[in-house]
Amino acid sequence: MTNWEVSNGPLGEPPSENAQPDKPASDEREREKPPSDRNLKIRLRARLQVIGGALASIAAVGAIAGGLVGYWTVWKTLRTDVFPESQKTQKQATIRPDVAPRLSLVVLPFANLSNDAEQDYFADGITTDLTTDLAQMPETFVIGRGTAFTYKKKQVDLKTLGKDLGVRWAVQGAVQRAGDRVRMNVSLSDLSTGRDVWSDRFDGDRSNLPSLQEQVTARLARSLNVELIQAESRRSQMDRPTNPNAVDFSMRGWAKRYGPRTKLTNAEANDLFDSALRLDPSNIDAMIGKASCLADGVIYGWSTSVAEDKRTALKLIDQVLAQRPATANAHAAKGNILNYGNPEEALPEYDAALEIDPNSPVAYASKGIVLVTAGRAAEAFSPIQIALRLSPKDPAAGTWHFFLCHAHVHLSQYREGIEECRRSINLNKSDWFPYPDLIAAYEATGQSEMAQQVIVELNAIRPDFTIQWFKQIGYARSSNPQFRREYDGIIEGLRKAGVREQ
Repeated sequence: MTNWEVSNGPLGEPPSENAQPDKPASDEREREKPPSDRNLKIRLRARLQVIGGALASIAAVGAIAGGLVGYWTVWKTLRTDVFPESQKTQKQATIRPDVAPRLSLVVLPFANLSNDAEQDYFADGITTDLTTDLAQMPETFVIGRGTAFTYKKKQVDLKTLGKDLGVRWAVQGAVQRAGDRVRMNVSLSDLSTGRDVWSDRFDGDRSNLPSLQEQVTARLARSLNVELIQAESRRSQMDRPTNPNAVDFSMRGWAKRYGPRTKLTNAEANDLFDSALRLDPSNIDAMIGKASCLADGVIYGWSTSVAEDKRTALKLIDQVLAQRPATANAHAAKGNILNYGNPEEALPEYDAALEIDPNSPVAYASKGIVLVTAGRAAEAFSPIQIALRLSPKDPAAGTWHFFLCHAHVHLSQYREGIEECRRSINLNKSDWFPYPDLIAAYEATGQSEMAQQVIVELNAIRPDFTIQWFKQIGYARSSNPQFRREYDGIIEGLRKAGVREQ
């Protein structure tokens, strides 16, 4: 990976213009602090969407006495403490990684049983959606998509899998698509025994894919003994996609985005999202995807119209949040758009995302690095460590270890910084970001020979690296005085080590 990237959330090189952010919801754990009117409005709007659907379903409870009938259900009760407690399981699992939470699971990549290998994107999209849905159930601990997909098309020993990931359950499945007909075979396995405790087959139509996915989620919830009430679907009846071809284009776009991030793949993904939006301008997944592509174009310097692309991306995300406020990916995407130039404005978006989906490693890691650039490096460790617990084998894990390195070096914790920078480099030697921090940390601890060795390695990766360039991108990232004082300390370490000035 290049730049400061967190799967679908980069924090990289300076755009030519500063972002103009809006300020959204704050962390529920900060409830005792008086929130702004803007924060309060967003929080209440998200709550009312969920609670309103739940109240409507309670009115019809007599008609559904037989239990859940296929709609995605979210909260086991209208408890007043469910939101502030939403991230408790993840924090406990990070503190005690040797103890698997009761409702801990991984969704392994679904097999593609279609005759066409090109249909992999379809099976992958269903796996990703199911992971997202299960991650929003209360008190669950769900391994991130990035780690789960490292097992794609591999033989997996279930008992070993449970020990490696620190989880108790695995969801496995296969998808077969023939024209518009879709068949899913899904099973739930107990990783302590390696045996299936439940399996079932689901048949449906491509035009009603969300309903089919909701049936799977509800059945899994019952099998895990998660006591749920029927509530409004994550994909509510009002905003469900109506054009299956638009859904198909959107799934193809996301398949591109989950691959290597380059200017070409970003443009290809953007084109696919455009195709989806031409067919269905209200397709939420396509709007989030296109906004994320535009944000990447700005961050990586690929955009030819920075101000216009920022405005378009924010407009798309605001449309999504107006239609479906409780959409974690939209809040995270908005944070990614806003994080450059004034990180304080991005933090509430990540908090809002984690309040909805406390199993998002991307939102945790993004929040961690933005805390550093907001001058709050001491607070960065916990969210980044949770991200690594949720997705320990994630392709972005090397970047996340750099985030830990950066936080340590900002706090002059040089020995710890050296350890994390080395971990980052071992996972991804081509990413230049850990090298300046490592040089400064070696110089600060009197290891000048090691610093010189790392300078040679940095120059090989980034021959255009200079102190002035490094200062420019850092100052563009944040104007926070505390961040800049700490960043200046790294710059001084580079200067003492003999890195060229310009």
